[in-house]
Amino acid sequence: MNRIVTASAAALIALTGAASAMTSDVSGYDAAQIRQFAPNIDLSLVDADAVAKAASVIENLEDDDASFAQIQNSVRHVLTK
Repeated sequence: MNRIVTASAAALIALTGAASAMTSDVSGYDAAQIRQFAPNIDLSLVDADAVAKAASVIENLEDDDASFAQIQNSVRHVLTK
């Protein structure tokens, strides 16, 4: 019984570390902003540079008072290149 619990704990630690490593380049704030404009895109499959660029696009367009649709189109374009 103890072996099963120990093996399960080790597996959970390994999986948690792997999941954390996959998303370490994306801040929680950037990911939340991007999900607001592109909720159907899985950010774990997108290059970290593209995610950073999408976050920058959001920031710049919001400063320019762009519409939601304009920001959404720009973010989707950056993420699907």
